[in-house]
Amino acid sequence: MTIQDLGSIGELVAALATVVTLAYLAIQIRQNTASLRTAAELDLSQQIAMFHARISAQPDLARIWDAAASDFESLGPDEVRRLRWLVAELFLIYEGQYQVFRSGHINEMSWGAKRDVMLGLLENPKISEWWENRMTPFSEEFFREIEKGRGRNNLTWKHQTVGSEPTLKDREPR
Repeated sequence: MTIQDLGSIGELVAALATVVTLAYLAIQIRQNTASLRTAAELDLSQQIAMFHARISAQPDLARIWDAAASDFESLGPDEVRRLRWLVAELFLIYEGQYQVFRSGHINEMSWGAKRDVMLGLLENPKISEWWENRMTPFSEEFFREIEKGRGRNNLTWKHQTVGSEPTLKDREPR
């Protein structure tokens, strides 16, 4: 066997090693992407759980939240202000999740459920006024995303309270 023959065998082995390495990297990237998606979904669940825990741990906040669904007019000016802060906090959480959705790390169904929550909250006239006056600096892209869904959702504020039990029928788009 000549040096040229050995060189050819070496090139063949190097080419095969390159193909095997690329296949291995493709598998690793796919697994990493799946891990990122799982982590993004878990992070969203934790953020929302912390938001709900904070409201449920403070009876005055829970009362304000539920009163917004049943008797908004019973809320005083300070309570309306606190409610708007709560809604702003929730929308800011969801704006971050919208960006994660846009990057492909959460799926359409997961994002759609969160968008529907916001659309239901915007059925409340006072919250709708807050949103339309841009009282919180949301990105233009996020604002447009929510605006295009308005009026196409069967959920209302009442679906956002602890005592409500929306059915699958309630979640069907109009």
